[in-house]
Amino acid sequence: MKKILAIAFTIFIIFSAFQIYDKKIRKHSSFIHLKTPCETIVFNEPNSKQIYITLKFKNAGVLHNSDDQHGISPLISKLLFRKIGELSAEETEEKIQQLGISNFLLKGTSDDFLISFSIIENQFEPAVKFLLSGLNTKFSENDLIFAKEFFPTQINRENSLPNEILIDRLYQKLYLNHTYGKNCTGSSVAITTITLDDIYNFLKDNFTLDNLNIYYAGNYSEEKLEILNEELSKFLPKKSNQQKISDLKNIAVDSSDEEISNDNIRDICGITAGIRFDNLSKLEKAALFIITDALFNEDNGEFLKGKFPMNFFYTINDRNLSTVLILTSFVDKKDAGKYTKKLKNFLSNLDISQLKNLELSKIYFIKKQKIKSLRSIHDSLNFLYMPFSNCSKENYQQILDKIKQPETRCIVSISSK
Repeated sequence: MKKILAIAFTIFIIFSAFQIYDKKIRKHSSFIHLKTPCETIVFNEPNSKQIYITLKFKNAGVLHNSDDQHGISPLISKLLFRKIGELSAEETEEKIQQLGISNFLLKGTSDDFLISFSIIENQFEPAVKFLLSGLNTKFSENDLIFAKEFFPTQINRENSLPNEILIDRLYQKLYLNHTYGKNCTGSSVAITTITLDDIYNFLKDNFTLDNLNIYYAGNYSEEKLEILNEELSKFLPKKSNQQKISDLKNIAVDSSDEEISNDNIRDICGITAGIRFDNLSKLEKAALFIITDALFNEDNGEFLKGKFPMNFFYTINDRNLSTVLILTSFVDKKDAGKYTKKLKNFLSNLDISQLKNLELSKIYFIKKQKIKSLRSIHDSLNFLYMPFSNCSKENYQQILDKIKQPETRCIVSISSK
């Protein structure tokens, strides 16, 4: 009896210690979701001496520009914060370094416009005040000329790299007559016509408080967030007048195969297949990640067990309205027809019973959600929120059914003439 009581007491002590430890961990590292007034996601890390911030302006990226101004977002990414206040570009850069602002990134070549940076905690207030004042900088014609020099006139398609031609054409076929089908770096012809007024109007319509999500990783305090919001409120309008994204409902996929000839490729054939998924829920996106890993993982993937070329690779591009799975490989030119046929058969005959590694892939993504560094957390919170653990056989089957539909995919190949 004493032995049983001793064992029970030991288990109680271990359980209590675990509960205390678990509470400490939760307090030490936790997600906080706020409305301040911008939607704000905080990853609280009390011991961090560095704070990482991403400002995401929704739907303000290149893919939502009008036809005549396609590329205005990457152009703004070359202008914004280059000069702040009355300082020159060199003086601005020096001041940014003095204030301990690092990991600075402006990205306007995706759906959203991202401004990311990190700050040393004890420099938070002066660094934020200086940097965000750059949202109110007035640009000169010389500044605009400087920014446009980063976008040389696009060369003839025939002289582009084969993989660039493949992907460019693939998106055109996946999204006929839609901005998603355009080159994501923008049109060099349109860029040459963009004026300073166009820049200011775009910023006024898209860089607004109601169009902003804030991602904050590091030692959190209400005071710091209040400083950040006060500075943003000084320089950003409250309401956006944003151009709406074209609906995909009536945008079909050109599912016909296409062969492109190009002299820059010899003896081999590049083949890429694109599969379009529209308006996926978070659960469906999580299921897609798990399925693609189970299919295409280089160690255990069922796809490679079918003796497909080992130089095969895949990517998943997630947009606000749509998600694209892209499969690409370069094979001997003589084997191109055989490979394309095999690829089609593989995609059309997928069966959930063939996927032996779904649970392994699920565990892989759940483990991948464990936070390793604050440096990466501030721009990957959406991925961390994906409900991988909730994915079921039914979710996997829904994604497989979409992959198997020929009308949602197209295949483009490129080889020498």
